[in-house]
Amino acid sequence: MTPTDHEDGRRAASSPSSTGALDPSTAEELDPSPGGELEQAAALVRDLYGLEGRLTPLPGEKDRNFRLSTAGGQRYVLKLHAPDTDPAELDLQDAVLRHLAGQAGAPPAPRVVASLAGRRSAAALWADGPRTARVLTWLEGRPWAQVEPTARRLRDLGRHVAAVDQALAGFTHPGMRRELVWNLTGAPAVAALAPLLEGELRPLVSEVFDRYRAHVAPRVAALPHQVIHNDANELNILVDDAGAVAALIDFGDVAWNPRVCGLAVAGAYAMQGHADPLRAVLPLVSGYDEVSPLRPAELEVLFDLMRTRLAMSVCLSAHQHANNPANDYLLVSRRGVTQVLRRLAGTSPDLAHFRLREAVGFAPNPLARAVRQHFESGAARPLPLLDEHAAPAEDAATSARYGEASTPSPGTRPQINLACDLPAGAGVTVRCPLPSLVHSVNAGRGVVVLEHRTGDGVPFWTLYRHLDPGSITHLAPGDEPAPGSRLGSAGGTAPPRVQVLTHLLGMGAGIPDTAPADEADLWTAVSVDPGLLLGRAGGAARPRRKTAGIAARRRTNLSRAMSLSYREPLHIVRGEGAYLFDASGRPWLDLVNNVCHVGHCHPRVVAAGHRQAARLNTNTRYLHESVVEYARRLVELLSDPLRVCFFVNSGSEANDLALRLATAHTGAEDVLVLDHAYHGHLSSQIALSPYKFDRRGGRGRPGTTHVCELPDPYRGRLRAGRDDDLGRRYAGSVADRLAELASAGRRPAAFFAESLQSCGGQIVYPDGYLRGAFEHVRRAGGVCVADEVQVGLGRVGRTFWGFELQGVVPDIVTLGKPLGNGHPLAAVVTTPEIARSFETGMEYFNTFGGNPVSAEIGLAVLDVVREEGLQAHARRRGEQLLRGLRRLQERHRLIGDVRGEGLFLGVELSLDDRRPAGARASAVKEAVKARGVLVSTDGPDDNVLKIKPPLVLSGADCEMFLDVLGEALGEVEASL
Repeated sequence: MTPTDHEDGRRAASSPSSTGALDPSTAEELDPSPGGELEQAAALVRDLYGLEGRLTPLPGEKDRNFRLSTAGGQRYVLKLHAPDTDPAELDLQDAVLRHLAGQAGAPPAPRVVASLAGRRSAAALWADGPRTARVLTWLEGRPWAQVEPTARRLRDLGRHVAAVDQALAGFTHPGMRRELVWNLTGAPAVAALAPLLEGELRPLVSEVFDRYRAHVAPRVAALPHQVIHNDANELNILVDDAGAVAALIDFGDVAWNPRVCGLAVAGAYAMQGHADPLRAVLPLVSGYDEVSPLRPAELEVLFDLMRTRLAMSVCLSAHQHANNPANDYLLVSRRGVTQVLRRLAGTSPDLAHFRLREAVGFAPNPLARAVRQHFESGAARPLPLLDEHAAPAEDAATSARYGEASTPSPGTRPQINLACDLPAGAGVTVRCPLPSLVHSVNAGRGVVVLEHRTGDGVPFWTLYRHLDPGSITHLAPGDEPAPGSRLGSAGGTAPPRVQVLTHLLGMGAGIPDTAPADEADLWTAVSVDPGLLLGRAGGAARPRRKTAGIAARRRTNLSRAMSLSYREPLHIVRGEGAYLFDASGRPWLDLVNNVCHVGHCHPRVVAAGHRQAARLNTNTRYLHESVVEYARRLVELLSDPLRVCFFVNSGSEANDLALRLATAHTGAEDVLVLDHAYHGHLSSQIALSPYKFDRRGGRGRPGTTHVCELPDPYRGRLRAGRDDDLGRRYAGSVADRLAELASAGRRPAAFFAESLQSCGGQIVYPDGYLRGAFEHVRRAGGVCVADEVQVGLGRVGRTFWGFELQGVVPDIVTLGKPLGNGHPLAAVVTTPEIARSFETGMEYFNTFGGNPVSAEIGLAVLDVVREEGLQAHARRRGEQLLRGLRRLQERHRLIGDVRGEGLFLGVELSLDDRRPAGARASAVKEAVKARGVLVSTDGPDDNVLKIKPPLVLSGADCEMFLDVLGEALGEVEASL
């Protein structure tokens, strides 16, 4: 692109639209001082803005630009705009910058500095006439042109461009609809400059403009419009010292345009320097979409808009250079742009469209679904391609399956198969399967392409290879062979191959029958499974993804509200005992996963699920022995009067049902919870979880939720070793909340508490706390719910259930994570009285809750816990870890507290005065992970290392972890 004046002066040469008369009524005037330009500029900025310092000239075609560095270290840009600059355009730029400055979370942008008179600009006489002076803040960073455009940086750039667009989405200004020559919608006018180009460049550019007129122009009006930055070229993007995109500068081309045009501009210039320009900018597009989702209509024109920007750039560069042939600066970016245009020549716009859709998570070809449905719905009714008794090919049994990856030769990319071999020997007749139109015939290569239509008129094609060339000479484009008629016969060199194509991509018979394995998602949408045509089931191989491909697909097709653990996420493929194994085979000691309670993939649990799944899986509307036996086994593990079971699929469901039971029994709606509690992801449970509703993204406490003080003996109001009778006194907070309810004429439905709090930081309550809290709640008419989702089933060692540590029996118990050892199984157990209150005439039915497979898995888990002595084992391993952790505490000041029961432990990292060391806890977690051990952090300040491994953790595992943790603590402390 021809350079344009930067908002910070780092670029030069104002665009052809940035012209107009100065309005002297809105600015101050100052005669130029004698001497050179630097002396004149220094006097001007001192007298108008009160700023002094060292001035450095910056490039510019019409504007005079200077960097001002003050003695105090501040830096600014002084801009002296050309005499013909339109003040309305400067006002638009200033308004955009003010708008961005006022948007919370908006990306950084230059700020307009007011003159001593409080105005945004000042008029100054210059050697060539009056100019408008403006001062802007300087933004630190290097231009994009000076850094390596990695995929990570390109994705970051996309996110940044999208963030600017989001911040400008609601911005309006009287001058925003200006007709800039650089606006992509002005391409038809710029196309008239194509004759200025010479050689091969002219036809390249002409083809781009022809495509714009035919494909883009009819779609522009329907696209989302807004004010956009409009000029994210390689010199207008700043990158910080860490390599991240820091800011966009030069808002001189802001204008009302289709939103996607800003991304197209960024993509056009980001393509430079890449051997495969389109593939290179796919991370840019996906990054944009992560912040501001792209619409299908925008993706349909994005590639053409990128090429259009490139074509406009070379045309306008040629035009300006023709008017000013001595200024070679005007050709500064032409070489790179021209190279990109050459490399994109011949790229199928349809394939590019499909690549862009695939990059953001859409199905690559939006019409592929209609083609598949044509077959899957039974509408197609294809006839056999081969006669019933056709002689098979000698190598029919060894032919590659559709989607199967080949073993690559050294230095080549693995390929997947997009076709299906027909089991036909030489001379066997191949027949037409569907109503058809001959699209093309390549007799020399033995290829025939037939066109077909779905019932809705969507075209698709079948392609046949390795036919005997002499057998297809009777076919010609435009012929309409009837279903069942002879197409040709199998050649002798290889079995015939068939493809079902949803698009020909302009390649006709030359479309490939293999594709790079890392592009499987793209090409299998273009060349779909031929099993649809052949009536074969199970013949397609599923594409296998490497770690980077999994991460990319996750970003596009899973919600980013779901987090990944660790700075470098792990690609886990297998588990055994207390270990996870990644794709490279490396083992990781898992101290986080309290879901796989009896060990990852315990063989008895796996066998129980497999055995029952192979026999029957149904619901609780039928009698089945497994679910009643499982209920009996749970009840015998609990104290009276808990004996009525409900089965669900997750802890969140269990707590939701517990809430329903409590409200049905009491007729009340208000619920008491502990501060920092988390009880599940359902809406009803987010309402009971300060850990969610009081943190980022939360909506605050609902009116029926009442938060009680967390009885934290380490950082709470009352502390162990300093205060007495902590349990009773902390329970007073429950009494206070109940008193507030009573004064408002209300009563509680329930008090929800984890038996030991997990997300609050692995908190072990002081003795007597739950006893006192339960007494207060029951006296007020509420029921007491013990959430054992995290800690139940023997984890705490000394007792089977966490609430037993406090010597209480709840009215409702909720169970979850450990019950199924990774299988979705959870339960609610309550008293007969509460269960009877729930019998209102409304049936309770849970489709999967209590199904035979889940029940058999649950029984197997209970058997393993009992027969392998895992409760006692958890107690021994917990005591071993507590001893070791307390020894580490003596050597490392960063450890403020060590606490826990059995294999539910917490290590709180603290600074002086018990202030939370959240950043250091994160660093320790990563340092531990680097040594092959997985822990996590939690607590209100994310400063507690939580340790809750599978119960099969060995003594050697514990010692390894203690050694690793000691090394990690030393590393982090040494780095401070």
